[in-house]
Amino acid sequence: MQQAGVNKIGAGQLFLTLFVERLVFLLSMNTVLAGGESLQELIPSCLASYLLQFLLFLPLWLLHRRRPDQNLLQVAKSLLGRFGFLFLPLYALYFLFFAAYSLSLLQLFMANIMEPHASLALIAIVTALSASYAAWKGIETIGRTGAIVSVFAACSLAAIFLFLSIKINPLNFVPFFEDGGKQAASGILLLLARSDGLTAIAFLGAQTRGKLGRGFVIWNTVVYAVIAGLLAVMTGAMGAYLGDQLFPFYAAASFTEMGAVQGMDAVLIGIWIFCMLVKLSTDLYLLRLCVESAASRAGKWSVIAGAVLTAGLSLAICSMRGLQKLFYGSGLFLPFTLVCAVAIPLLLLICDLVRRRKAENKGKKGKAKKAAALLLSMLFVLSVSGCREQIRLNRRLLIEGIGIDRQGETFLLTVQSTKITEGETREVSVYTAEGESILEALGSLTLQTGQDPLYSHALVVVFGRSCAESGISGMLDFFVRNAETRPNAQIMMAEGEASEVLTAKREEKTVSAKVLGEILETQNMNGNIARITLTDFVNHFGNDGASPYLPVVRSTDEGVEAAGTALLDQQGQLLAVLDEKTTRGALYLLGDFDRGLETVILPDDARLTAELHDLKTDIAASVQGGAPTFSISIRCAADIGALDTGMDTRYGEAAYAVMEQTLAQEIQKEAQTALDLCLGEYGADIFLLGRRLHQANPKEWEQYAAQWPQAVSQAEISVQAKVEIARVGQEDTPAIE
Repeated sequence: MQQAGVNKIGAGQLFLTLFVERLVFLLSMNTVLAGGESLQELIPSCLASYLLQFLLFLPLWLLHRRRPDQNLLQVAKSLLGRFGFLFLPLYALYFLFFAAYSLSLLQLFMANIMEPHASLALIAIVTALSASYAAWKGIETIGRTGAIVSVFAACSLAAIFLFLSIKINPLNFVPFFEDGGKQAASGILLLLARSDGLTAIAFLGAQTRGKLGRGFVIWNTVVYAVIAGLLAVMTGAMGAYLGDQLFPFYAAASFTEMGAVQGMDAVLIGIWIFCMLVKLSTDLYLLRLCVESAASRAGKWSVIAGAVLTAGLSLAICSMRGLQKLFYGSGLFLPFTLVCAVAIPLLLLICDLVRRRKAENKGKKGKAKKAAALLLSMLFVLSVSGCREQIRLNRRLLIEGIGIDRQGETFLLTVQSTKITEGETREVSVYTAEGESILEALGSLTLQTGQDPLYSHALVVVFGRSCAESGISGMLDFFVRNAETRPNAQIMMAEGEASEVLTAKREEKTVSAKVLGEILETQNMNGNIARITLTDFVNHFGNDGASPYLPVVRSTDEGVEAAGTALLDQQGQLLAVLDEKTTRGALYLLGDFDRGLETVILPDDARLTAELHDLKTDIAASVQGGAPTFSISIRCAADIGALDTGMDTRYGEAAYAVMEQTLAQEIQKEAQTALDLCLGEYGADIFLLGRRLHQANPKEWEQYAAQWPQAVSQAEISVQAKVEIARVGQEDTPAIE
């Protein structure tokens, strides 16, 4: 039987395959594994781990230069004779453990996130056996497949990066190392513990053509740049919301949107499964190399045995908390990796230097093998859901809007569902349900409709005033915990009951959740409403003393319209509702003002109506005289829409300055009114001033954190506004000379 060592791949194929392997760990990373509460702290961990990887790789690289045609076990056998076989079971267990650990992550994802629930045993067996095919065929099949998958993965991650970068909010970042660097240190250990790519290089380097050192530099740089870059944009776009997610990358993919693209969670699942198959096939092939070093004829058959053991051990990890603690922490894999990837190669390097022996070149050019069969098996795995109770789409209730009212201890829900009829028209159905919890009420919809609810289409969540009066914070867990809910769903409060909004009609038709979102977007563009997503709403709770807010809507004879902005305390209880003018001032301060009309009276009693746009707000935070101080600068452009005055009135060039000054004074007045009401009267920091102070002065922030609502109400705040006339229109009477 032909040994596995005869085939060779290029250095590019090797490191593209290892890049795909690394993505399996990246996509499953969360704050539980990182040992803290913020993914942001893993960014400096990436830099430190990146540099340490070069140090750890040095013994392997030097050993490979001396014996380029031997893998690690072959080197051990050459240098140590029979004693070299002592390393065989160590490395076999290492690769088996990593394969089982990786597969268990996919099973945990399926068990906790995917609906309907899947058979974990079937997933484990099918995935492991599919991966074993590539390991049976050899390294060239794995290398070619890894290269193909890497292109798909890189393009998809680049799209996710781009879509998330558009949504970055600098206020989602916090100062680094506030815990003394404990989480960053834990992150370094975690990243090093999962560095099984080093050991893979020790075995596959002998079957690689090209410059291994240069390939490692590029691979290591790209891997950590991708990890750090994705962590940065995820944190910037979603903030502390990710700290509550078991699979943050999946939540981030669900949050992406641009035009017709509404979430890339399905794409991420595809990436994960493809990468998982490449990862498992590589680990099983490395296990095969271990066995072949002792019994060449048993090598291929060890792949099947390894696949079965991998599936069984991964199931055990998923079902036993003790094994989860062992495999998901750093305690097992960190020393294992340091011994297998660093200590043993260093020992062998020393032995080789002492004995000055050179290995005989045994590299032979192998015959090329195609990866098409493995790709087909991947598609087979994607098509096999492994569901015990597979539910077709027409058996799902596609929920687009959820209204929540509170009556005593009972939740009253109004749910909008939409289906596409044969004539390609949208048919909106409204259902009502009740229960002691939100999930119980939603679950009762199955009894009414005979269909299981599907929440991934939910665009709008409306809380009734009764919910806000009792406190909304305790009602958010379902929307954060359930993987199907959309992180970018629009959250709002009804002026009365949420049911009135979800059953509102326009032209004798129920206003669908999609149309409701479009109406609110239009009013937002007119500067009448402060929109907020589920992610931002959750992040406002406990965010450096911040208070959440909600846009308020009400039903009318014409459908639905904006009715102000609700101020909530840090428990989500209603404090007050801002009117339209004060909402406009709040939007100026939040920097969320898109465009809208502003009408002012000029000194000569002429009425000027201008469209404001391109508004930018800068807030500088500091501590002066022992008190928090904020300097707010608002700048925007204005287009003259109408100037109500006599047709014979003539204005000179100085009129520009007068108009700009008058508009600026009105903006400043509205912003100051919003500040006085939100901060002075209610101590509701919806503007994230506490976060700004925390970012600018971390040490000073500590003395205000516990009593921030009181401190911010006494803060010194100055507001300056500047307006520039951009367009005057075509009318030349009255003219501006």
